[in-house]
Amino acid sequence: MPKPNIFLKIYLCFLFVTMLVSVTQFNLDRLIGLRPSSFHLRHTLEVVLAGYGPIVLEHHVRGDRGALKSLTDKLQSSAGITIYLIDAMGKNTGNNPLPQDVAVVVEHVRHSKNPEFSFADNRALLARPLTAGHGTPYFLAGTIQEPLNSPVPPRPGPFFMGAFGPPPPPGHDPWFLVSRFLIVLVISGGVCYWLARYLTSPVVKLQEATRRFAGGEMSVRIGKGIGNRKDEFSGLAEDFDRMAERIGTLMAQQRQLLRDVSHELRSPLTRLNVAVELARRQGGTKITTILDRIEAESGLLNDMIGQVLTLARFDSDAETIQMAPVDLTVLVQEITADANFEAQARKCTVQITASTGCTVLGNEGLLRRAIENVIRNALIHTRQNTVVEVQLTRTGGGNGTSYAEITVRDHGQGVPESDLPHLFDPFYRVSDARERQTGGTGLGLAITKHAVSLHQGTVMALNAPEGGLVAVIHLPVKDGDEIRSSS
Repeated sequence: MPKPNIFLKIYLCFLFVTMLVSVTQFNLDRLIGLRPSSFHLRHTLEVVLAGYGPIVLEHHVRGDRGALKSLTDKLQSSAGITIYLIDAMGKNTGNNPLPQDVAVVVEHVRHSKNPEFSFADNRALLARPLTAGHGTPYFLAGTIQEPLNSPVPPRPGPFFMGAFGPPPPPGHDPWFLVSRFLIVLVISGGVCYWLARYLTSPVVKLQEATRRFAGGEMSVRIGKGIGNRKDEFSGLAEDFDRMAERIGTLMAQQRQLLRDVSHELRSPLTRLNVAVELARRQGGTKITTILDRIEAESGLLNDMIGQVLTLARFDSDAETIQMAPVDLTVLVQEITADANFEAQARKCTVQITASTGCTVLGNEGLLRRAIENVIRNALIHTRQNTVVEVQLTRTGGGNGTSYAEITVRDHGQGVPESDLPHLFDPFYRVSDARERQTGGTGLGLAITKHAVSLHQGTVMALNAPEGGLVAVIHLPVKDGDEIRSSS
C-alpha cells in the first residue's frame, strides 16, 4: 500500500478549509439577509422602477387615476410588486397607503438624493428620486416579497427590452449555485495547489537528496536546490548539508585510515615471513611445527589486509572502474568448474542446475570475485556428500528492467533469521569458532555486496525451507543496443 502523499494531504486540507469558509460565508449571508436573492430582488426592483416609473409619473401628471390604478394593480397581481409615488412633501399620491418602512426610506432619499435599498423580513424595498418634465421632484418606491411570484410583465412601448424578464432568483436556480461553486473551486483549487506545492517542494527535494545520500552519493547537497527561501526549510537544508559534509569527511578519513593501516601492516608482515623462513632453516622438527602455525596465521592476516584494501578501493575507485560486456553464462560456468575441483577435497560437489544466457555490462574481475566468494562460502558450510546448487536465470523487474538472478544454495545448518541482514557487513561472523576453523575473515561477502552494488545490483540471503542457506544476486541485464550505447 503506497504511503500517503504529504502534498495531497496539504492540498486537500487547504481546499477543504477554503470551501468550508465559502459555504459558511454563503450561509451567513442568508442568515443576516445579504443573500443572493436580496441582490436579485434589488435588480428586479431597479428594472421595474426604471421601466414603469416614467409611465406611473405620466399617468399622475395627466391625472389619469384609472390608468394609474390599472398599472399598479397589474404589477401587484402578476409580479407581487407594489409601487408608490411620493411627492416632494412626502405624501403618497397613489391609492395605496404608505407603509411606515417605506416612508422612512423615502425620507432618507429626500435628504441624500440617492437611491436607497433595504431588505427585512423577506421583503425588499427600493426608493429613488424621480423628476417630472417640468422639474417637479418626486420619489418612486417599490416593494416585493420573496419569493417572486412571476417575471415582471413587459412594459408597453418600443424601447422596452424586458420581454425576457429578469433572471430567475439565484436561490431558486441550481445553475447559479453550480456555477458559483465551480468558480470558487477553480480559484481556491489553483491557490491551494500553488501553496501546497510551495510548502512541499523542499520536502520532496530533501527526500530525494536523503535517498541519494543513503545510496552512497556522499557529494549530494540541497542548499541551493530550494532557492532563496528564508524559513525553516532553508534551515533544515543547511543542517542536512552540514551533516552530509561531516559524514562524508568522516567516511573519507575512515577509508584513508584503513588504507594507511593496511599498508603499514604489510611491511612488518613481510619481515615476519622472512624471519619465519630463516628460523625454519635453522630449527628442528618441533620448531618447524610452530613456525608452520605462525606462517598460516601470517598468511591469514595478509589475506585479510588484502581484502580490506579491496574494500577501500571500491569506495575510492568506483568512478574509474572499467565496464565492458560480460557473458555471465560463461563466467558462472568457469567459477563453478574451479569450485567443483576444490570441492572434491571436501567430499562434496558444485553443480549448475539451471542456466540461461545473460549478458551484463560490468567489470569481469569484480563480478568473478563477487560470485566466487558466494560459492566458496556455500562450499565451506555445506555438509559432506551434498551438492552446492548454482542457478542462473533471467527475471523481469517491476520497472521494466530485466535482471540476471544468480542463486547459490548450500545444504548446511543455515543462519539464524536475526543474522541474515548482517551477513554482508564487513567483519560480521555468525560463529567465531566456525570461522576460525574454516579460515574466514568476515570480508568475503562484504566484498560481494560492494562489487554487486557497483553494478547497480542487489544481494541477499535467506534460509531454505528444507535447510541450508540460499544467496541470491540480482544484476541488471543489458540488451545489445544498450551495451553498444553504454560502451
